[in-house]
Amino acid sequence: MHLLPAWLLQHRFSYSAEKPDPSLLDDLKTRLSKFQVEDPEVTIAIPAYNEERTILNTLSSLANQKTRFRTELIIANNNSKDRTQALLDACGVKSILVTQQGIGHARQAGLEAARGKYLLNADCDCIYPPTWIDSLVEPLTTPEFSCTYGTYSFLPSAVNSRAALMLHETVSHAGFKLRRWKGFEYINVLGFNFAFRRSDGLDVGGFRVDAGHQGTVAAQGVCEDGWMAMTLLDKGKLKHVTKGAHVWTDDRVLNRDGGVLKAFKKRIAVEFRRLAQK
Repeated sequence: MHLLPAWLLQHRFSYSAEKPDPSLLDDLKTRLSKFQVEDPEVTIAIPAYNEERTILNTLSSLANQKTRFRTELIIANNNSKDRTQALLDACGVKSILVTQQGIGHARQAGLEAARGKYLLNADCDCIYPPTWIDSLVEPLTTPEFSCTYGTYSFLPSAVNSRAALMLHETVSHAGFKLRRWKGFEYINVLGFNFAFRRSDGLDVGGFRVDAGHQGTVAAQGVCEDGWMAMTLLDKGKLKHVTKGAHVWTDDRVLNRDGGVLKAFKKRIAVEFRRLAQK
């Protein structure tokens, strides 16, 4: 995808976390009120750690969801030190405080707090298409599938152009297909774009709380999202949703690796190592 889709542009607004426009907050609060339901069928659970820079963009995209399922939204605030909580409160969004640090703990808290039959996992630096909820939930209404997941593209920034990001995505998506072929499909499941039945998630032991990029065993290559997907194989098949669940995410993870070029080289090295496995 060279260009950003039209539906996404309305969610790419800038704002001041310190002094957000009151009309913006009022608009979001009104649109997000649909997630305040008594008997949800679906729960969207999102971990948050110092997300003041992008959280309103994410909330705006979620507020535009078109779904036939009664849905609640829960943000698991994992000890944010910035204005994340203040922005959530201003938008009337339900949140829980998770004091044990780590994304595994935050996702597990969201799972435990969820009331819906289906749990959708998201992140606070992503923009979601209006079809996202139904696209991930529909396959889970049958017992054949235990976990659904979608793919992603990176949002361009002042650091990385869309053209440069496409180069990285081309290699990533090739690795995506390779992992399915090699029997490692669960590695394709990313925390910001997957879903499962809440009861299944609890039955397999929940999220591994000592895993993840902010966990204690990340150096071993264990992350809470892929681990959950792997354990859910005991409950059914994984389902790659190819339509309606393509998410756009912030490029900061690439910048942590030193920019898109270094991330590109790192990705190639990772995929070659995986090719040599099994």
